[in-house]
Amino acid sequence: MGVILVICDIDCDPENLEPYKTVELGSYEYLNCYFSTISTLLEDGKLGSRFPILLESLDAKTKIEPEAAEELLFELAAITEELKKYPPSSIDCGNIDTEESNWMLEAPFDTSVDNLYDYFLNMEENNLTQTFYEFAAEAAEENMSLLYIFE
Repeated sequence: MGVILVICDIDCDPENLEPYKTVELGSYEYLNCYFSTISTLLEDGKLGSRFPILLESLDAKTKIEPEAAEELLFELAAITEELKKYPPSSIDCGNIDTEESNWMLEAPFDTSVDNLYDYFLNMEENNLTQTFYEFAAEAAEENMSLLYIFE
């Protein structure tokens, strides 16, 4: 299942969606691997203790309102700096089942880099953390919401 991040009007929902801007982030398993790595390394395994907006919004299927998008920028700035301190070998996908699917074969990892910040890419092969940051900044600036769509 692929996950798309959407910038949309404040009153949008998955059934009433006219996207302003979209980006394909990757598979659900891939995003969970990214979030699990952040939680394990940067939150001592306590999901959402430091970065609740980013890490809890996917599974809660909640819309991120413009005010929360502004707060998300601070979370992403910290994540950016801290992920740069870890090598790709520190990745921790938690209990995601790699036996039943080939998601890791299709995941857009950049294996030529030396840190986790640069390791995770979106499906367009742009930095995943930077993609979240750019979308959050634009949503906050335009007074719009962020929403995940599952395909």
